[in-house]
Amino acid sequence: MHIEPALPADLSTVRAAYAAGRARQRAQGSVVWPDFTDAAVLAEMEAGLLFRILDGNELAGVFSVAYEDSALWGELECGAHIYLHRIARSAAYRGRGIAEAVIAWARTRCAELGRDGLRMDTWASNDALIAYYGRLGFHLVRRRRIAPDPRLAAHYHGIELALLERPCSDEEGKRVRVD
Repeated sequence: MHIEPALPADLSTVRAAYAAGRARQRAQGSVVWPDFTDAAVLAEMEAGLLFRILDGNELAGVFSVAYEDSALWGELECGAHIYLHRIARSAAYRGRGIAEAVIAWARTRCAELGRDGLRMDTWASNDALIAYYGRLGFHLVRRRRIAPDPRLAAHYHGIELALLERPCSDEEGKRVRVD
């Protein structure tokens, strides 16, 4: 798998990956992502924050990054992490290593930028996904209920998130892991 910035020409396949993600969320009885507008997706592409995961020439998935996330992490934000958001895979890519590819890419990027580690969030009620990310080296930092905040989309308001973190390298992970 190969990761590179998403392009405006990818809009329809990015939207399809998000639709597949929403369908999985509905099937699991989870909180469901909203339907992101074309303008929002294109703005993220233009900012260089939306990435595509390619398997050959086929789009296997997408994800976005941030280099600061005080709206979700509050007082824990320290400008030292890469934040992974909205990892979504195309419908045909279940169990084919999408999350592992994203994390490997992000760890390399983390080292290039001299960041301490990776952070992500998920619905606090999604124990299976929290456990899965735990197997990928993340640990639960905190559960946090999100107050209404103008920096965040409305679907975040009032939900409880699990805030997850892992160090940039495996060596650091062996020293830091407590679970």
